[in-house]
Amino acid sequence: MKILLTGFKAFLGEKINPSEILCQSFPDLQSLVLPVEFSRAYEVLKLHLLQNKYDYVLMLGQAAGRNKVSLEKIALNWVQSQHTDESGYKPESKKINESKPLALMSQFPIDDVYTKVKIKNPNIQISFSAGTYVCNELYFQVCSEFEDLKAVFVHVPLIKEQISAENMRPYLELNEQKEILSEILKSLN
Repeated sequence: MKILLTGFKAFLGEKINPSEILCQSFPDLQSLVLPVEFSRAYEVLKLHLLQNKYDYVLMLGQAAGRNKVSLEKIALNWVQSQHTDESGYKPESKKINESKPLALMSQFPIDDVYTKVKIKNPNIQISFSAGTYVCNELYFQVCSEFEDLKAVFVHVPLIKEQISAENMRPYLELNEQKEILSEILKSLN
């Protein structure tokens, strides 16, 4: 079975991104770190997917404000942000692809994976919004153009190293996030 893990570089003033650390924490699997840039993140991943065949693709991204690992069930055909991406680009609020439906569901076995992993670790949830930033745009593009690919977007919380007394936010220890991701991967066998 061939699995690809992707993560993102640090962004919006953060020094690290747990999705980048996590995607590189499984040396037996291929990993790809993506730029936090609208359109470009997908262009990099699309080129990789056209050159390689995978049974599963798990796209990881940081979600400040969450305290559980989130399996994203829906990719929205919408982009909207108050923040620029790492290239300085800020998109206007609009559909990602005018010819596609407002939302797409992943072919990844989210419900089955969630059920198996939740038994071992309660710090996992199903989410119905991957947001409207680069993460969601990437997810929507993959679901739209690679319709039969079992791909899922997985939002991960901040880690303790990103928390300070001046900036208290929800987090989940990196080791626990690794354990959850490991259980997700085991559930695919």
